[in-house]
Amino acid sequence: MAYISEKIKHWIISHFSNEAVIHHVHPLKGSTTAVMYTIGLQLSSGEERELVLRQYEKSSFTAKDIEQEADSLKAAASLAVETPQYIAADPGGEITGKPLLLMSKVEGKINILPENQSEWLSKLAETLAQIHDNSIMDFPWQHERYQKADEIEIPAWSGKQEVWRALKEIVMEPDPSYTPRFIHRDFHPVNVLWKNNAVSGVVDWANGCVGHAGIDVGHCRWNLAMLYGVEAADVFLTAYQKKFKDDFSYDVYWDIVSLMDVLEGQPDVYPGWGVFGKKDITVKMMKERMDCYAVSLLEKTDEE
Repeated sequence: MAYISEKIKHWIISHFSNEAVIHHVHPLKGSTTAVMYTIGLQLSSGEERELVLRQYEKSSFTAKDIEQEADSLKAAASLAVETPQYIAADPGGEITGKPLLLMSKVEGKINILPENQSEWLSKLAETLAQIHDNSIMDFPWQHERYQKADEIEIPAWSGKQEVWRALKEIVMEPDPSYTPRFIHRDFHPVNVLWKNNAVSGVVDWANGCVGHAGIDVGHCRWNLAMLYGVEAADVFLTAYQKKFKDDFSYDVYWDIVSLMDVLEGQPDVYPGWGVFGKKDITVKMMKERMDCYAVSLLEKTDEE
């Protein structure tokens, strides 16, 4: 059993009946932003509950960050997709000195090694379309870019610097007008859970905000392009457009914004990919695929 302090245990139990008992604590793998635990809880009624506890490093996360995730979880509860239920938060780290977030556990496992990739991509796209099919408007957090456009550096490692320069010019332009909607902001395969070959839920709502649906589409497409190549990213886009055709007008601009958001120094292999079985991705492969994806997006600008 993993260790959590008595203070944390008392804090968890305080949100249930005093007779509740924590009977197991197990670490959860895959998170790059916090230490995570599965908490097994038995209520006084005999009911068993599975919870997830996030413990953040205070130096990296502010109370505002935790409040955004808490608000996102509350808003996401109204979606058709299963999401963790918000239970409690300690944004200021008053309990242990580190911010805490407590939520329900969603059943399922991460699957980034699909047997039928086409079917898997279609279900992934359908899940994102279900998230975007919402009427959540009164939400306090607005989309912001991770990088200021004028501060983006053309990658020295790239063999396609002229392509990156052209893409930078595009993201320097003002955002096109759009109808904002509630988005996940970090939608990608490692944040999607599966059970019996179906999506069972979507987790990690730390960045939920109101923005353009294309930000979610673009971020997922970049991840897919890195994991499997540009073709997989394009298959996902086509599937998403079919699922959400009435309310989504594709604009490559948002794909480019999403790509440039992750353009910072040398490409890094996301640790979660290896943790969940995708161990063949290398930095060299990332560079090649980043260039290929950049070229594909610039070509799309000529099609529009």
